[in-house]
Amino acid sequence: MNVIRACAGVVCLVAVAIAVAADESGTVVVRSVHLCCGACVEGAKGALDGIEGVSDPKADVNSKSVVFSAKNEKAAMKGIEALADHGFFGKAAFGKKDLAFPDVGAKKGEKRDTMSFTGIHLCCGACRKAVHEAFTKLDGLGSMDIDASTGTVKLNGGGMVVPDAVELLNKAGFYGKLAKAEKK
Repeated sequence: MNVIRACAGVVCLVAVAIAVAADESGTVVVRSVHLCCGACVEGAKGALDGIEGVSDPKADVNSKSVVFSAKNEKAAMKGIEALADHGFFGKAAFGKKDLAFPDVGAKKGEKRDTMSFTGIHLCCGACRKAVHEAFTKLDGLGSMDIDASTGTVKLNGGGMVVPDAVELLNKAGFYGKLAKAEKK
């Protein structure tokens, strides 16, 4: 009788472990991503290809969202990092938990006369236009150079607030790595 109870207890523990493991997997939803064309959709889905624990990526121009399955939170974060590496940004959640995109290194209140962002997804004229329109709202901006072939945007002006520039780029649905400040 004790053997039966012990086996039943082991079966119960295994069932609980499987249920807990299943609860770790879930859906990642990234909203407000700049997706204007088929190349954006393919770029976002392609960013998620081959990431261990990430499956079934979808991107939709109409809802401006990227959705994928992740086996756990670590895989979900790898997916978010991959989207950032490919120049996409949005509001991300894994189930009910918000996920943050990688920090670009902007210091609170930091000001610059020039700054560059690299790795921005700029596949077409609509992407370039959206980035241009976002940055034109930046106080102190004098000029802007957009190089779609390298995914780089250089801003020139006077006293531009770096976190404001990052926020404008992100609000437009793009992610870019902030280049280190040029030495004077």
